[in-house]
Amino acid sequence: MAKKQTAKTSKKTAKIKSAPARAGAAKAARKPAKATKPVKSAPKAASAKMPKGIVPVSTGKGPSAAEVGGDFVALFNARTPDQEIWNKLFAKEFTSVEGHGANVAFHGRDAVTAKCDEWLAANTIHGCSCEGPYAGSTCFAVKFRIDKTDNSTGRREVMEEVAIYTVQDGKVVREEFCYAS
Repeated sequence: MAKKQTAKTSKKTAKIKSAPARAGAAKAARKPAKATKPVKSAPKAASAKMPKGIVPVSTGKGPSAAEVGGDFVALFNARTPDQEIWNKLFAKEFTSVEGHGANVAFHGRDAVTAKCDEWLAANTIHGCSCEGPYAGSTCFAVKFRIDKTDNSTGRREVMEEVAIYTVQDGKVVREEFCYAS
């Protein structure tokens, strides 16, 4: 019986030596199998190897910046009141930043509502439109054209501005208005 085992052992050794790629498999076959945990798959964007310094960006859960931007433009051009747009697309407490000259931020709905009310009282609006959205990874931009009369001077003009809206978890969390200098 010992001779038979020796012959079998010799054949196994010969197979292992002639196929070095299988050496690990043969060795593993002699050990009892260990239970392994399933490997979690990486997110699609992170699964490909990226060079150092490049990281994926996201707006989080919910609609993308492009989707929120498309809804915003459609609602604005349909003359939907600001409060309704805010209720649908904006976070409960968002920030509005006025640039070029004003350089101030308004935090929260009450502050933004007061800013809008003050601007509307100072101007008579004859018409307005919004074009875009121009979507990025975490934001979208729109271009506004507002036909207005400044009530203090009586001067009528078509004002243009670009607004950039930052989206997080499907809601606008920040808007910033930019003007031609």
